[in-house]
Amino acid sequence: MANEKVVLEIDPSNITTVQDEPKKRNFVYRDPYWSNKDAKHMIVTLEYEDGRKSTASIQDKDGTNPDYQAILEEFGEEVLDTNTEEGVRRRDEQVKKRKETEAVRAKQEQLFGAKLQAFEIDKVKHSSNVELKRLIRKAKTPLEVTSYTTILLLDDFMNEKTVTDLWDETPNLVQKLKEVAEVVFDERDKS
Repeated sequence: MANEKVVLEIDPSNITTVQDEPKKRNFVYRDPYWSNKDAKHMIVTLEYEDGRKSTASIQDKDGTNPDYQAILEEFGEEVLDTNTEEGVRRRDEQVKKRKETEAVRAKQEQLFGAKLQAFEIDKVKHSSNVELKRLIRKAKTPLEVTSYTTILLLDDFMNEKTVTDLWDETPNLVQKLKEVAEVVFDERDKS
C-alpha cells in the first residue's frame, strides 16, 4: 500500500490565496546618518521593543535593500544630511577634547619629570633648605622647577664659599653682577 498513488482532484474555484503581508518589524530606526552618501551607505540605530539597541550598517548598491528604502521613506534625505552634519560636529568636538586632554596630560608628565630630575641631584636631595625644596615640589611649570633648583644650588654653592673664594673662582661673574647692580642703583637713584 505504501507504493499506491493517490490522485487528488482540486477544484480551482475553491482555492483562496493568502496575501503576503509584510513582516512586522520588532524595532524602530533611530538617528540614521550617511556613512557615504555617494555609495548609498548609511548607519542607523535599531531600537528594539525590549529596549535593546544595536547599530546597523545599511547599503543599497543595486536599489533593492528594503531597509534602505524604509529609512529614506521614514526620514528623508534632508534628515539624514542634518544628522550627518550634527554627527560630524560631535565627532570633531570629541577629537578636540581628546587632544586638549592629551596636551594637559603631556604637560603634567613633563612637569613631573622635571621635578624628578631636580630631586635626583644629590645637592638638592640632601639640601637642608626645606623652603626651596617645598617650592620645587609645588612648582606649576618646568621653568619654575628649574628656577628654584638653580636658586637652591646657588644657595648651597654660596654657603660653601667665602667671598674671596668666589672672587678667585668666578671674577667675571662677580664683576658682571657688580656692573648690573650699579646700573640698577643708578637708574633707581635717577628716578
